Amino acid sequence: MKKKKVLVFASLLIIVLICIAFTTRTLQNDTFYNIKIGKWILKHGVDMKEHFTWHSIKEYTYPHWLFDVMTYKVYYWGGVSSLYIVSVVIFISIGVLFYFMNLKQNKSYFLSLLFSILAMIMLARFITPRAQLLTYLLFLIEIYLIEKLLLTNYKRYGIGLLALCILIANIHAPVWPFYFVLMLPYLFEYIVKLIMDKIKHKPKLGIFVSKLVVEKEKNIKSLIVVFVISLFCGLVTPIGFTAYTYFIKIMMGNTMEFIEEHQPLVLVDNLFVVGYLVIMFGTLIFTKVKVRLSDAVMMLGLLFMAFLGIRHIALLGVIGMYYLCRLICNIGYINGNRALDYDLPWYGIIIVTITIIVTTGFVYKVNAKGEYIDANIYPVEMVDYIKDNLDLKKIRLYNDYDIGSYLIYKDIPVYID
Repeated sequence: MKKKKVLVFASLLIIVLICIAFTTRTLQNDTFYNIKIGKWILKHGVDMKEHFTWHSIKEYTYPHWLFDVMTYKVYYWGGVSSLYIVSVVIFISIGVLFYFMNLKQNKSYFLSLLFSILAMIMLARFITPRAQLLTYLLFLIEIYLIEKLLLTNYKRYGIGLLALCILIANIHAPVWPFYFVLMLPYLFEYIVKLIMDKIKHKPKLGIFVSKLVVEKEKNIKSLIVVFVISLFCGLVTPIGFTAYTYFIKIMMGNTMEFIEEHQPLVLVDNLFVVGYLVIMFGTLIFTKVKVRLSDAVMMLGLLFMAFLGIRHIALLGVIGMYYLCRLICNIGYINGNRALDYDLPWYGIIIVTITIIVTTGFVYKVNAKGEYIDANIYPVEMVDYIKDNLDLKKIRLYNDYDIGSYLIYKDIPVYID
C-alpha cells in the first residue's frame, strides 16, 4: 500500500513537471484579441457589433465572450505573465484529472502514468491562453460525469452535465456541438443493443463478435434525458443562437483554406496520430482483447475528426488517449481478472522520476527563453513606429490575418482580425 502511495505521488510530480516544462511562453494571436474584446464587453456589454475595424463591417458574434472576459480579468491582474501562469495551472489540472480518471477506471498504476505522460507531451503544442484550453478540461470533465452518471445514476452528475453544457456554450460556442458528440457513442451502443435484442435469428458476424462487446447500460435513459435537455441549454447565453449556428458557418465558409488549424490532417506529418493508429489496430489485431462498442466508436470518431481538422488532434490526445489506455489495460483480462499493469520496484520509480526531472529541466530552460510577445512573429517595432508617427484615426491599414489581433491589442484599427 505504501509503495502505491509513493507511485501516485511520483506520478503527480512527474505530470506537474511535464506541464510546467512543456508550456510555451509565446502567446498566440487570438490571445491579444481576447484581451481587447474582454475589456470592451466589461465596459459596454455584449452588443454583437464590430468595433475594431476601420471599414464597413457592422456585426460580430462574440463566439467566446465569457472566455474573453476571463482573459482580460487575468491580464488586468498581472499582465501577459499571469496568462502564462494560468495556462500552466489549467494544463496541470488536465494532466492530474486525466491520470486519476485512468487510475480509477483501470487500476493500472504504471499504464495510467505512461499514458498521462504521452498525452500531456502531445497536448503541449496546443497549450496557450485561448478558449480551446479551457474546453479541453471541460470535455474531459464531461467524460467523467457521463461515466459516473451511467454507473451510479446520481442526479448530481446529470446536473453537472447540464451546467457544463451551459458553460461551454458561453466559453467557446464554436465547439459546443462536440458536447453532444461525446455522448453519441454511448447512445449508439444502446440503440445497437436494442436492435440486437429484437433480432431472433442473429446473423454470424465473425470478427465483430470476437472483438466487440455490446452492453446495455442500465442508467442510459438518464443520459438520454440529459442529452435532450442539453439541446436547449445553448440558449442560456447573451449571444443568441450562436452556439447552434457558428460551427455550421465555419464549415460552410472558407476558413479551412486559410486557417491552418482548420485544415485537414496530412497523416505522414503527424507522428502522434500514426502512433495512435498503430497501437489501437495493432492491439485489436494481434491480441485477443475485446473492446466495448462505445469505446471503439469513440476512438474511431475522434480519429475521423482529427483527419477533418488539425485542431481536433488535441481532442484525440485528451479524450482518445483515455479510451486507448482502457483498451491496453483490458489485455490483462484476457487470461486474468485484473487490468494489465507493470510492477515497478522502488528503485525503478526513483530512476523514472529522476529521469523526468532532468529531462523537463532541459525543456523548461529552452521554453523559458521565449518571449511572451515574439518580435519575430508580431510586428512589434512597426507598431511602435505607427503609434508614434501616424494618426490612427486617419490611416487605412491593410494587414495580414495573423497579425490583426496584435494590432487590435495595440489600439490600431484593422482591415481583418
